[in-house]
Formats: sequence, C-alpha cells, structure tokens
Amino acid sequence: MKHIFTKNAPEPGFYSQAVLVDLEKCNLLFLAGQTGNIPGVPDEPVVSGGLYQQTFQALRNILAVVKAAGGNINSIVEIKVFLKDAEETGEAKHLARAEARKNFGAAYIDFFAGHMVSKETKNLPARTLVWVSEVPLEYPAEDTLVELTATAAIPKKIKF
Repeated sequence: MKHIFTKNAPEPGFYSQAVLVDLEKCNLLFLAGQTGNIPGVPDEPVVSGGLYQQTFQALRNILAVVKAAGGNINSIVEIKVFLKDAEETGEAKHLARAEARKNFGAAYIDFFAGHMVSKETKNLPARTLVWVSEVPLEYPAEDTLVELTATAAIPKKIKF
C-alpha cells in the first residue's frame, strides 16, 4: 500500500488524497455501513454522547470487521462518511455543520492515533464525507448521527 500525495490537487484535510493497493499482495474487503451501535448489548443501541462517541464506536465496529477478515488498522484504505445534516437553515446550518465536522474530525484523528497510525494526515485512509438528511437507524434514546463504510486491503497469506 502506498499513500499518494500531489501538490497538483487540493491539500487534504485529515485524510489521504488516495491510497494505492497492489492487488497481487492483497485482497480487497468492502465493508457494509457501520453506525455507532454497541455490539453484544441487547438491541445493540447506539452509543450515547453525540457525534464524537458515535464516530469512535463506528470506527471500532469497522476495525472489528477488518480484524475478522485477517487485517488490522493499517489495512483500512478508504472510509466513506455519511453525516446527518443539521435541520437548521442559513448561518445556523453553517455553524452546526462546522461543529459536526470538528467533532467528527476529532474522533477520527483520536481513533487512528490511538491505534498507532501516524497523526500525519498523509498516512490516514482516503475519505469522502457526505451530508445526508437521515441515517438509517433511529433509537429512542439518541438519534444515529453518522454511518461509515470502508474498504480495506487485507494482505494475502504467503503460501510455502
């Protein structure tokens, strides 16, 4: 895997512009969407605490699937982010989105930094962020605010 960076494209935020994967050495894993649900708890409710906590739990859930397939944190090459948009309009919407990006970004950086991935943005997975009107799951205690999908490159086992 190689992280791609060029000055001929916009400077990335907390993500890589692209990640190049050698398919002779890796299998690609395409993950279904993960939300901030807590596995192993009855009814698997979404974690409380807002966007930061939900993002962190969704990333934990992604990593659990990647590990089940034989990969690790460094196997994750791309994450697609679907954030529930603010219901406000005008300047209030702009401020709510800025706060959401800040909370999402903090959880994203903290999660990857906590798993020994460099805090340098050039070494993080590629990322797409989209605002959506609804995230599919709703719970009485707290709305689901984020859904993440991912692609991972799992190293092939060497056969002797």
